[in-house]
Amino acid sequence: MRPKVLICICLFGMLLVLLGQSRTGAEMLPDALVLLPVSEHAVIVEKKTQTLYVYEARADGIRLKSQYPCSTGAVVGPKAKAGDKKTPEGVYFLKDEYEDRYLTPVYGKKAFPSDYPNFFDLRQGRQGSAIWIHGTDKALKPMDSNGCVAMENHNILALAEHIRLDATPLIIVQQMGMADPGRLAGKRERVLALIRDWGQALITGSYHDYLSFYSDTYLPDIFWWETWLKFRKQGRGRKTPLSVDFDQTGLYAHGDMVVAIMDMTVSTGKETAHLGRRQLFIRQVGDGYAIIGDLFQKKTKTYLTGEAPLVAAARKLIRDDATDKVVVETVEQWLAAWSAKEMAEYAGFYHKDFYSDGLGKTAWVKRKKRLARRYDYINVTGSDYRVVRLKDGYKVSFFQNYDSSGFSTTGMKQLKLVKKGGLWKIFRENWKGK
Repeated sequence: MRPKVLICICLFGMLLVLLGQSRTGAEMLPDALVLLPVSEHAVIVEKKTQTLYVYEARADGIRLKSQYPCSTGAVVGPKAKAGDKKTPEGVYFLKDEYEDRYLTPVYGKKAFPSDYPNFFDLRQGRQGSAIWIHGTDKALKPMDSNGCVAMENHNILALAEHIRLDATPLIIVQQMGMADPGRLAGKRERVLALIRDWGQALITGSYHDYLSFYSDTYLPDIFWWETWLKFRKQGRGRKTPLSVDFDQTGLYAHGDMVVAIMDMTVSTGKETAHLGRRQLFIRQVGDGYAIIGDLFQKKTKTYLTGEAPLVAAARKLIRDDATDKVVVETVEQWLAAWSAKEMAEYAGFYHKDFYSDGLGKTAWVKRKKRLARRYDYINVTGSDYRVVRLKDGYKVSFFQNYDSSGFSTTGMKQLKLVKKGGLWKIFRENWKGK
């Protein structure tokens, strides 16, 4: 069966939103809100009227929830460089939340730093930083900030109830445009189709298929592609094909640009890895759309460093069965050497830095040699092996049955093995008897 990409946008709730809009066919909506997930909020700052609007998506449609006076940059126009006292224009997200005890009085009771300059700003050569929504310790006046969006303290505290970091969009415009819900629906369907097909290319397409969704002016970093293909192939061969899923998808427009943000996961059907919040910058090109920017707005902690999140997740989900088998065989050979009291061979299974029960390798082997001399026979077997891949090796857990002329017991054994000189060596050993 051909695996499919799922763009999970709460379809039932989304249908109700569309029905709610159709019942109020003449009701216009902000043209920036191409898709606002149900229960999410969007913040729109209109510089012309010095007003901050909060919109909410509910089961019965998108509605204006509240509006507040605000103050933007003292100089007219979109921000271009540091110190120009202009407020940027575009689609942004709020990255953090600061309480008044961490703020100087000028920022009032609360502040939310934005991600300006975003990917597109940097591509356009725009500079500057520290664009926040914040309160103020003085009377609010129109166009009285250095570029931030300032609000009265009681209003910033009310706004805070509707902000979800790295998810709630901050859309800043000179003048808010309104659009018919039907026109927004058509745009939404085309952009979602692009995202769906782009995701499908990740799991079934070629390198060229994947690149076809990107603008000719932008080449994404795909150093990870060959490794991803290897895991894709292994998944199909083991009848656990990888799928790429998107949830809580939001689409926010500014000019000819749509910024998409969504939770991204990779799954085998049995296990799922949550990668984080993926962001795409999508530009209208003729009658279609093309991706001009691709990044993670926020990565799940597991994928903050190291290789590409997509590959790291696949590595976690598609186990290397061949290596698993070698690791288990190593453990069984170690058990056989101990049972045969072949102590030189037994010692060779341990890493030079082995440590367990307060003993290093030399003391550990010395103690085992004394036991081998004391007992007439030793018979140790393992069963129910469970192998977990670690960053620096493997963890093997199994049920151990230990029988000797002087002592017998059963319980769970856990070993950590690391590679040394091309061989798997025991680095740590733990035992829990029954």
